Amino acid sequence: MTLPNYSTDLWVFTVNGREITDWGETATPFTEGPIDPKRILRRGQGGRAVRLDRINPGRTVSLYLNPGSPDSAYMQGLFNSGANVEVAGTQIGTLETIAGLEGIVVNDAQTGRAGTTITDDQFTMEFNVWSGLKGGK
Repeated sequence: MTLPNYSTDLWVFTVNGREITDWGETATPFTEGPIDPKRILRRGQGGRAVRLDRINPGRTVSLYLNPGSPDSAYMQGLFNSGANVEVAGTQIGTLETIAGLEGIVVNDAQTGRAGTTITDDQFTMEFNVWSGLKGGK
């Protein structure tokens, strides 16, 4: 049995068709998670409950890139211009894939420069439409 390999060099990720490769030093240079819960359980004081399903909970994605890199400059340009973004990602050797549509770069993050170390350039995107498949072979 072969172990799944989740190395950075096997993670193919694109923003508006451009492959991002200038990952930063952060332990996990790509993260994604829900904006809102997919389902909500509303519990009443009388002991009954109702279920609320959200059709589309949205997704937030954070990228941590090497400062001064071409990919960081590209993301800064998308942020400054307010452009709409689409993303796609595949972890080669697994069945994991993602796709985000109707997105925007909502924020950058605190920047640390000079001194004894510097920080990665961080960009946060949010998507209205998201499709993701986790798991393996």
